[in-house]
Amino acid sequence: MIKKLNGDDIRQPNWKAGMLYLYKYSIAMGTALFYKELGKLLYAIAIADETVTEQEKAAVSQLIRERLLHKERDEDRFGSNEAWITQFSFDTAEDSYTTAEEAFQEFLDFAKAYKHELTDQDLDVCISLSEHMADAYHHVNEKEHAMLKELREFLRTINGPKLIF
Repeated sequence: MIKKLNGDDIRQPNWKAGMLYLYKYSIAMGTALFYKELGKLLYAIAIADETVTEQEKAAVSQLIRERLLHKERDEDRFGSNEAWITQFSFDTAEDSYTTAEEAFQEFLDFAKAYKHELTDQDLDVCISLSEHMADAYHHVNEKEHAMLKELREFLRTINGPKLIF
């Protein structure tokens, strides 16, 4: 059986085809995948205390409007700014009763897999928005603080000493 991804045969007869494949799919998945995983990260922070409040839900929308929309020019197939994928991912994680640990680990797996594609600006956005999310309801609690600390340390290890928080 031949493995296929989006209808393309993923067997690579030579390195040039392999590089073209990596380029094609890393570009195609770029910002949409980043926003999807960012939504999971924000959800993990919000659900760390085992409940997502209305203030935290409102904070997601506010953060997207204030921090992401003006930077993103790409649109999804429905004509919506791709930054809104963050909200959709957050809502999907909540609707599927994803635990904080699952959502957080999915984000860490993504960051590790795409560590060479993530820019310093992307990582700064992750940290900054996570901190705002943690502060959205009665300030940062102990579980959120521990998760933020782990996030900072993890991003530092995958991205080297150039990242300063």
